[in-house]
Amino acid sequence: MQNFGWHGACEPDFGGNGLFRLSLTGIASAALSTLQTNSTALRVVSNNVANMSTAGYARRTVQFQTVAVGNQVGGVDIASIQRVVDKFLNAEALSANSSATRYDTQGKIFSQLSAVLGQPGDGTSLTSMLTGVSTAIGQAALSPTASASQVGALSAFQNLAGTISNLGNSIASLRSQVDQQVVATTTSVNQLVKQVYDLNTQVKNASMAGDDSSALLDQRDTALNNLAQLIGIRTTDLPDGRVSVMTEDGVNLVGDSYAQLSYSGGSNNGTYNSIQIQDINPSSGLGIGPPQAFDGHLASGKLKGLLDMRDGTLGDLGQEVGNLAKQTATAYNAVNNANTSYPPPASMTGRNTGLDANDALNFTGKTTVAVVDSNGNIVSRVDVDFSAQTISINGNPPSSFTNTVGGFTSALNTALGGQGTAGFTNGVLTISANGGNGIVTKDDATTPASRGGSGFSQFFGLNDLFSGGAPSILATGLSASDAGNFAAGSQISLQLKGPSGDIARQATVTLTAGMTMGQIVTALNTAMGGQVTFTLNSDGSITQTNSSSTTNYTLNVTSDTTQRGTTGMSFAQLFGIGANQLALQAQGFSVNPRIVANPSNLSFAKPQITSSTWAGASVIGHGDNSGAEALQAVGSATQTFAKAGSMSANAATLSDYAAGFYQDVATRSSAATANQTSQDARLQEAQTRQSATSGVNLDEELTHMMTYQQAYAAGARLLSVVSQLFDTLLQIQ
Repeated sequence: MQNFGWHGACEPDFGGNGLFRLSLTGIASAALSTLQTNSTALRVVSNNVANMSTAGYARRTVQFQTVAVGNQVGGVDIASIQRVVDKFLNAEALSANSSATRYDTQGKIFSQLSAVLGQPGDGTSLTSMLTGVSTAIGQAALSPTASASQVGALSAFQNLAGTISNLGNSIASLRSQVDQQVVATTTSVNQLVKQVYDLNTQVKNASMAGDDSSALLDQRDTALNNLAQLIGIRTTDLPDGRVSVMTEDGVNLVGDSYAQLSYSGGSNNGTYNSIQIQDINPSSGLGIGPPQAFDGHLASGKLKGLLDMRDGTLGDLGQEVGNLAKQTATAYNAVNNANTSYPPPASMTGRNTGLDANDALNFTGKTTVAVVDSNGNIVSRVDVDFSAQTISINGNPPSSFTNTVGGFTSALNTALGGQGTAGFTNGVLTISANGGNGIVTKDDATTPASRGGSGFSQFFGLNDLFSGGAPSILATGLSASDAGNFAAGSQISLQLKGPSGDIARQATVTLTAGMTMGQIVTALNTAMGGQVTFTLNSDGSITQTNSSSTTNYTLNVTSDTTQRGTTGMSFAQLFGIGANQLALQAQGFSVNPRIVANPSNLSFAKPQITSSTWAGASVIGHGDNSGAEALQAVGSATQTFAKAGSMSANAATLSDYAAGFYQDVATRSSAATANQTSQDARLQEAQTRQSATSGVNLDEELTHMMTYQQAYAAGARLLSVVSQLFDTLLQIQ
């Protein structure tokens, strides 16, 4: 490298000593510039070597230039110190960083999920628990009244319920943890965006002062890399040294202003609001314009991975487990309510139906409520004809009753006489027997009792086996003309959220006094403006239908302050409205406490009540296992499942649906792993190429150091020679 700078200046003019001294001065000046220039170059090398392991550091190179004095070469100087960067590689590294972090984030959450799911066949999975139930009931059928059989079956039921509940609760808890990470990540994004903006200002000032290799550039690149891990970004260099930062689809993050995200976190009835973004005026710190939803502008980065898992995977899996819980409860409860234990229970307390005593009874068909002694013999029999609205005691002429829930309950209580009681309070029906006897119910074989498609005992949940965090029976039997019976001023708030986090519609319906169920449904339809349509069906259930433009959108109930009468049940709970209601089915899923307290209350027998079985007749026999066999058959029966999460509506056994759930988890996890592997490889390749260009090569730096040291030594030697010549010249004079 020719950077000594004394050529021409060492050509002496022998016409006189003065001219010779002038040439020696030029030579000395060139030698000094050589010392200074190479000293600076050595410092650059030293900094490169010192920072070779520093993340975000880009090596510097020295560009030399000739110093001219008049028409003569007057030495050497540094033209510039440049950071060695490749814009294309930097952009690729930022993009790869965002994509890799997105799938790395998903992979970590899937690892947490796998820890609580269990694997099919490992003895702790849903499929294993369902198989365990069938096995235990099969064994109990051999000796249905044996204590060991009953305890074994109860244990299997509790294991199944506990597994479903743990899954539902774990998914909900994990979803909440992910949401807290969303909160923390948005805070980090704001800090990095502001840091880049502040560094931009400092870089601009340094650039104006002629410093184009400032360490601020390394700091800014590090901040950009950290930001890219959180959200996908793209950058553009500006002429004044600043860099503009945008999301991958062009939303401003850093420019003349900077953006700020806001998200407080926390679910409201299982609903998560959108992250908001707003430009901030740097001078005042105030927002510019209204905030906008940000979720849909995320394409990669940790924040995208978190939202994918919270709103997509975990939300879907929660609904799928809830759907399994709902159908498990429906199937087993239907059979358990049709059967009874031996001896029969002294009292049966139903579920909260959400009904009021003044509601129309809306039952059709016939049922029998019998008081039975401990040997299974009828003590008293009450026959109810709901269609005719009559009640008969022990075959005596029927008498009519008021066709309301309260009217029927009062008539049943009277009919039981001194043998038992019936009451209806806060939406719950209770029937009890006196004198050490038990209660048995039996729907008519030809014209069974039905409300909304459920039998008498099943609808009221008198002999339920399972219960969950939300009602499993959503066919309420209510009609459009039935009174809403919700307090005036109470409100239902709905949110229709898209797969990208956009909110298609938000609406709040305020109920007024005297509204009927039909009027409430109409108010909801008006509020949703056709984007979602609610239909009150003939069985008292409500069907939700999205418009063609919102097919993949999720309806959430963000708030529901309604309470039906004294039941405490909200409108959303009563009809299962909102995506979270299905997920709640699994949370708190448990076995009936009455059965847990006494396993002999398991309904392993089937009451044989016909038109000819009157007082004194045996309707339950010791050793009757027909109820146990019916319960065992549930495991192999085909159930009808509604659409939930990513699992389509289908007909399957409980075990097949559980296996489908695990398959859904495996498919999602496999896809995330494949993406993680490919994007991690892409990031590694980008970083390798970037390092080859911008990284410090020790061999190269050592070569530069030796070159600069030699040049420095040559300059020092030349300066020494000039000094000797001056001394000689002075002696001549």
